[in-house]
Amino acid sequence: MSWKTIVIGAECKVSLNMNRMKITMGDEYHNIPLTDLDTVIFSHNKTVITIPLITKLMENNVNIVICDQKNDPVGVFQPFNMHSLVFKQLDKQINWKITRKKKLWKKIVEQKINSEIQVLQLLKVKEAPIDTLKQYRNTIYNDDQTNREGASARIYFSALFGKDFIRGDPDAINFAMNYGYKIVASYISKCIVSRGLITQLGIHHKGESNAFNLVYDFIEPFRAIIDAWVAVNITNDFTIVQKQEIIEILQCKIFINNKWFRLNDAIEDMVDAYIGFLNYTSDQLLFFDLSKGILFDDE
Repeated sequence: MSWKTIVIGAECKVSLNMNRMKITMGDEYHNIPLTDLDTVIFSHNKTVITIPLITKLMENNVNIVICDQKNDPVGVFQPFNMHSLVFKQLDKQINWKITRKKKLWKKIVEQKINSEIQVLQLLKVKEAPIDTLKQYRNTIYNDDQTNREGASARIYFSALFGKDFIRGDPDAINFAMNYGYKIVASYISKCIVSRGLITQLGIHHKGESNAFNLVYDFIEPFRAIIDAWVAVNITNDFTIVQKQEIIEILQCKIFINNKWFRLNDAIEDMVDAYIGFLNYTSDQLLFFDLSKGILFDDE
């Protein structure tokens, strides 16, 4: 199973060499088997990337993320027709029942708020509004008609980062969260496309200019994992070293169904569960338990 996340963060040439990714810097080079690669992040504006390499990476379903001059993720490469029954899968997606989509969104929001509660408890945040968040979690209607998601987020962020924190402000905490969200979103996007679905057609998010509506439906429960890392590691600055560290978050471990899973494997399984629910092939959803901890290192 592929598992490595590689960051190309220096001026170099990256090419294909005998089913390996060859990284050349001056007279030195390094080869990495494509079968080892899970995610490749190109994060230097003078990196040269060859078309044969990009093609082979996409054929191997490797997650490819492109960053701008500030090392912020700005886009992903997505292959066409990764699924052998792509039209059949797309037809199912187009015809997902509205009632089923609303019911799943309710479950996703419940999991998101529960994750927020568990992060506050895990980090032992003083005077955390646990009872209020539990009330919100337990009073969600289908499709979250009363916007319990938004109401919980406001008090959750205030408890986690302080009463003066404003989501969207140009500060280190917001930059770090957005960066981490994009890394996780890129992996969810890869999972969706590899299953023959399109990311534009969501179950709740319906932005006409948003090419990743379904991604941002499915990401919601996972955001709290990023939040926890940011709360522990970020204060006044979000450095290049910390960007490299947060990239490894796909390899952290979380607790699902009495087992520890790497986050990338958990995403795969939860995306499958969401799709199965929408296709009426299963009513069984997966829920992770952050109260057991989040293992950001190989502990």
